Amino acid sequence: MSTLSYNDVYRLFKKLDQNGDGLVSPHELQWLLDTMKVSSSVDELQFLTEKTSLTFPEFLEFYDNITKEGDHNESDSDLFKAFEVFDKNRDGFISNEELEEALSRLGLWDHNGNMDVKSMIKAYDANSDGLLDFHEFKKMMA
Repeated sequence: MSTLSYNDVYRLFKKLDQNGDGLVSPHELQWLLDTMKVSSSVDELQFLTEKTSLTFPEFLEFYDNITKEGDHNESDSDLFKAFEVFDKNRDGFISNEELEEALSRLGLWDHNGNMDVKSMIKAYDANSDGLLDFHEFKKMMA
């Protein structure tokens, strides 16, 4: 099985979260497997996930475990929680506005105009889309 990028897994999670509650249930996972013509039961999926529903970090860990090629670990889970502080609208990306707002909330924003969030994002924005995804954020935080 080929591994998906972090953003692809995030989009998959959002697609699976059919009711928009921020959790993927075994029923929602079963929908994916049914689409892929893989037979499974809700009970099997609940046993595999060891939960009744998965948050995105848990889904990411589940995906990594089933692909056995994941590069995420416990520190990534903690870093993802920090990423969520910045990603206020939960779209999987940090915009200029979100970065400035988070830095202000944390008391790290220079209100004298000596900081430029666009330059900060640009320095780590590998795909030049003007946003930071989790992997870019991870590099920024390293």
